[in-house]
Amino acid sequence: MASSKSSLTPSSGTTGFFQQPPKLPNQFDEDPLLRRILSLYVPASSPTYKTIQYDITPFATQILSQATFALVDDAERNPPSISTHTTFGTPRTTLRTSWGWKALSATGIEAGIVALGHEARPAAEDSSPVPGAARLHQFLKYHVWTGSCAVVTCPSAMTDGAAKLLRAHAGRATDPTLRDVLGAAHARLIARDAARAWTSGQWMTERAGGSDVRATETAAVLLRAGERGAARDELGFPLGPWRIDGFKWFSSATDCAMTVLLARTARGISAFFAPMRRRNEATGEVEFNGVQIQRLKPKLGTRAVPTAELVLSGMRGWLLGEEGEGVKEIATILNITRVHTTISTLGMWGRGLAISRAYARVRKSEGRLLMDNEAHLRTTTKNQVNYAGHMHLGFFAVALLGISERPESFERASAESKQYSMVSSVAQANSLLRLLTPVAKGQCSKQGIYGLQECMESLGGVGYLEDEQEFNVARLYRDNNVNSIWEGTTDVIAGDVVRVMKGKQGEETRKHLNAWVDSRIKGWSKEWSYAEELVRAELGKLEEWWVTKDKKELNFLGRDILQLLAWVVGTVLLIEDSTRDGNEVIGQIAHRWISIIGSDARALEHEQPSWEETSAWNRKILFGDAVSLTTAKL
Repeated sequence: MASSKSSLTPSSGTTGFFQQPPKLPNQFDEDPLLRRILSLYVPASSPTYKTIQYDITPFATQILSQATFALVDDAERNPPSISTHTTFGTPRTTLRTSWGWKALSATGIEAGIVALGHEARPAAEDSSPVPGAARLHQFLKYHVWTGSCAVVTCPSAMTDGAAKLLRAHAGRATDPTLRDVLGAAHARLIARDAARAWTSGQWMTERAGGSDVRATETAAVLLRAGERGAARDELGFPLGPWRIDGFKWFSSATDCAMTVLLARTARGISAFFAPMRRRNEATGEVEFNGVQIQRLKPKLGTRAVPTAELVLSGMRGWLLGEEGEGVKEIATILNITRVHTTISTLGMWGRGLAISRAYARVRKSEGRLLMDNEAHLRTTTKNQVNYAGHMHLGFFAVALLGISERPESFERASAESKQYSMVSSVAQANSLLRLLTPVAKGQCSKQGIYGLQECMESLGGVGYLEDEQEFNVARLYRDNNVNSIWEGTTDVIAGDVVRVMKGKQGEETRKHLNAWVDSRIKGWSKEWSYAEELVRAELGKLEEWWVTKDKKELNFLGRDILQLLAWVVGTVLLIEDSTRDGNEVIGQIAHRWISIIGSDARALEHEQPSWEETSAWNRKILFGDAVSLTTAKL
């Protein structure tokens, strides 16, 4: 009998196309940017640095296991479904999610993907804290997780924001019942025990509104004492005194245990906390809290995420804050979820580049490995440079978030740790955070889509396949497209930046931005004098725009403003990273970022190497010192 074995089947020795199958390394070890970003904000000699390193390294290995990818595959192949009736025709809404989705959700919870941002060492054990370290730890781990999680990070993001909001309201609630309700919910949102932990939804979007929550049609009415009944939620707490009725057009993570939602009251758009389940007063059985799933959304990506249209009929909830202040309240969650969106994009993008590099090491074309193909190197290096600049932008926002949430850690920090924080004061951190959160979300999300498309193309036809989740760049690309839409499309995000810069605090924000840039630039060497000139020119252009243009014209220029701010911050941080230890590779990336990412106005005359030298540097940027081109000299 003739052998059925294909000539392309991997065997001992070299195959026609591959020296060996590609293998993904531990991303925390393989991606030097992750460790450099950690050491940029956390002293490498500190216990905090070692704690973060020892936590993330084994986790980064765990999530590249075949067992984890089997869970991703199960979640992808078995999307959520609903059942609307019992066998005998009784109406009943049942949501079913896959085994893989549940297991991946548990993995993230137990790894502290949410909890890490809320856990703090007692002051007595942290006499010299590193400002912002908790959030840096959380989001560095989050970065490596996103490529292997089937987007269970979607509920993680909303859970993180809800935990921050509920903690604040529990701390100042005067009603003891409300304080207990919110306190119990908060404890579950930040728990690491998957059997006990809760996830949260965030319901804003309606058919008429989209991003404009002013069009909210869902209504909430305060019930009289005699109308409230004795019904309780699944934990045994009384249901809230507000009745909520309406329709929510997009509800991600419908399998959540609670939600924060917007509804209209007599005094305007207000925010509410509501548990997803309650006990039926007649039967004692647990049922949905006035929620009916109308249908699950068909989507390009995030297929494992149970996104639904919801009918609310008699839902019971608790008012958060004052009536009419709902947009202000929900902004607490929105700012957190925008940071999650930023790092989610960067994590998927980074995984795509890791797959691309692994593939280039083994894929042969025209008798040469892709890593020896100058055109391939040039394209992939441009992608890597773009990724590096946006990584610095995104993680600077993370560091600012950590400082703003725990200002006392900044005040108690040593002089060395304060220098590592990259800001001069908590006020400066708060101002930059408000400006750069939407900038990072808008720019990283959009650029990540382009970057992942290049990663997918770099694998040729293999990049378009979805056979093995370990190398499934197509899935990452599909999933990442939601990030430029969720929590504000690019134009909506640009409009938010204009509101910040042109609003009441605009002048103060611009002063903080200029002061921050000045404080970093003053330490640059002569090598970067051309970059200093460019940065100052772009900031001057921005200042002129704010003074001479009205809000309508600035909104027209919104995407240009996003790109300009991202370029300025990325430039400053890349040069800062390079000059602190003279790292030549990061220096090369900084030069490339300045010339490639920038507009024509930034193309000042700067020494340009030959294409052979450029190609040699491309190899070094992508693959380090382990390999070198024999046809060019570094």
